[in-house]
Amino acid sequence: MRLAGVFILAFVASAVAGLLVYAAASLLPDWDDAAGRGLGEVFRAVLTLTYVILSMILFGIAVWRRDRERHLKRALYVLLLVPFLIVVLGVADNGIHNIDWLRETVGMVQMFTPLWTVALVQWLILHIYFSRQAILAKAAST
Repeated sequence: MRLAGVFILAFVASAVAGLLVYAAASLLPDWDDAAGRGLGEVFRAVLTLTYVILSMILFGIAVWRRDRERHLKRALYVLLLVPFLIVVLGVADNGIHNIDWLRETVGMVQMFTPLWTVALVQWLILHIYFSRQAILAKAAST
């Protein structure tokens, strides 16, 4: 029952933290027209909330593996690298010519920071919980 509570805490805390960082990143300058800006904001909000669910699934799978800490860390690395894959696929689709690098860098920061925050908050909560469990188990065995 405690583990379920920790997962619920990680879910809610990461969603709140991700949306707060999303709101903060939205304050960065945006050069799109009003319609494009609105659609971009909605896409990033949905992406952030989808990332909360994806992170819970990956961390949930990692928790049930034998070497829990290693698999949690590996899931974190995967979740931190996924936004870069989005950028690589975007460059492959659009090409590298005539890119406004300042505009695209701001867009990447606006997209990456909420996703990284979601993954880091969930990992941190799970890591602290399982580290304490390991310390308590070690203390009980001695």
